[in-house]
Amino acid sequence: MDCLIFTAKRTLWERWRQIVTEGARGYGFFLATLDEKISAHQIAEMRNNRVFIVCPTAIKLARYSEHVNVLSYSEFFRDHVQLAQIRWKNNGVTP
Repeated sequence: MDCLIFTAKRTLWERWRQIVTEGARGYGFFLATLDEKISAHQIAEMRNNRVFIVCPTAIKLARYSEHVNVLSYSEFFRDHVQLAQIRWKNNGVTP
């Protein structure tokens, strides 16, 4: 099924693993957060599990700019949501 899984958690710790172990399968998981203390190791683990972090641009630039699976909100909407909406419309999923 062509869907986006988007969830939010103020801080991540190890709780990000919940979304990949709850039985959901999809292209990727998008996890919005304000957490500025995610380790490079955790981000790499998330990348390996198709988890993308979505955070404000200021946090991305200050803390996570070198990680390909960390997106700003504008990148998330431009590169994932808008493209998905076009696909859904073309496939008759949405009007």
